[in-house]
Amino acid sequence: MAIVAAPTASLDFTWRDASGSIGHTLVHVPDGTLAAVALTAAEALGALLAAMSDCVLIGYKLTYNRVENAPAAPVAGSRVEEKGNFIWTTADGRSTRFSIPAIKDSLLNQSGSVNRSAVAAAALITAVEDVGAIFAGASGSDITALFKAYQSFRSSTKNELPTDG
Repeated sequence: MAIVAAPTASLDFTWRDASGSIGHTLVHVPDGTLAAVALTAAEALGALLAAMSDCVLIGYKLTYNRVENAPAAPVAGSRVEEKGNFIWTTADGRSTRFSIPAIKDSLLNQSGSVNRSAVAAAALITAVEDVGAIFAGASGSDITALFKAYQSFRSSTKNELPTDG
């Protein structure tokens, strides 16, 4: 079992029509293509596609897909709705977040906050906050520190979330 490259990366052009509806054009590029090369080609292709459409091209994204070639079975009772939410501060004073589906109960304090000293949690925090890490908020600003980390469920209200996150 291993995470392996899919044969192609996906280049997804996004379009908007006069009614505001969104459409897509999906083009594949060989997986080994460098991102800079694929993005340069996307610029040229986007202009050619736009010349053939009455819609407006509003953007594109390049995705290199990796898949598990022999996935194991999930732990019995695991639910993607039980999320471990990690909220980080960024160098520009904003915040960014990501969630981990079906966070392990062994990583949680009794309140539902993430135990930051648990080995797996501490390793994740170090990896994301490391000065050499490439992770950033949506604004492109570096992630600087973990602000909150807690478990929530699909139906959790703000008042039900742990206060010691």
